[in-house]
Amino acid sequence: MIEVLQGPAQIQEADEFLSRHALPKHAYNVEKNWDLFQLYSIARPLPSEIKIIDLGCGGLSALKLLCAMGFKNLYGIDLYMPLKNYFSQFLMMRDKRSFKMPFHLQKGDLTKTGFPDKMFDMAVCVSVIEHGVNLENFFVEVGRLLKPGGTLFITTDYWDQKILISKNKKPFGLDWKIFSKEEVKEMVDVAYKYGFSSDDSTLPCSSNKCVAWNGQEYTFIVMVLTKHISSDSTADDMGGSPSQTKALRRAK
Repeated sequence: MIEVLQGPAQIQEADEFLSRHALPKHAYNVEKNWDLFQLYSIARPLPSEIKIIDLGCGGLSALKLLCAMGFKNLYGIDLYMPLKNYFSQFLMMRDKRSFKMPFHLQKGDLTKTGFPDKMFDMAVCVSVIEHGVNLENFFVEVGRLLKPGGTLFITTDYWDQKILISKNKKPFGLDWKIFSKEEVKEMVDVAYKYGFSSDDSTLPCSSNKCVAWNGQEYTFIVMVLTKHISSDSTADDMGGSPSQTKALRRAK
């Protein structure tokens, strides 16, 4: 699956849906609620006990959404892990009157996580790869982390034609690029090289620069990729019972 944010109406619909269902929203950027709504739609059919990792978890928006949806085994890694991320967990524990941390947080490089092979059923990467992430290293690591049949959910900045960004613009101290259509095609090729595919790789055209940030106007793109299942993979390889395996496949 590949989808492109087409206009303000989709942003409003996503924002209203999250509000209506009392689901967590992005802390300061309403446009990113479209990303969160897409994540909700993909994750909703999946079993709550699966293991999910958020690669570049930032302010924990995606993890908080997944937690509110009932997922119990959530992990996050980021180059920066401020104390407020840990403090927000204690607030969630207080509100739920729970002694269990809602997430397992780790400071580190998302292309060198250190987690065991085939540990996760799903990997999430929201608005991260545009900030200087080496795509070859990224897909190698995610391919290692995911079980066969696992889901990779990616969102990033996008516009059909190339938008050039000054090298002096380094948000968060990192490089920044807005992926063009050709660059997304190249990314899909790299993903395929390292064992990923999509049920529908058709790339929709972008029609509206409905995101404005850091002096640029563009839109968002979401991609849902699946790690290939080899012929000798079993339900145990996929980390669950046959019924759980079918649910993971149906979600893709």
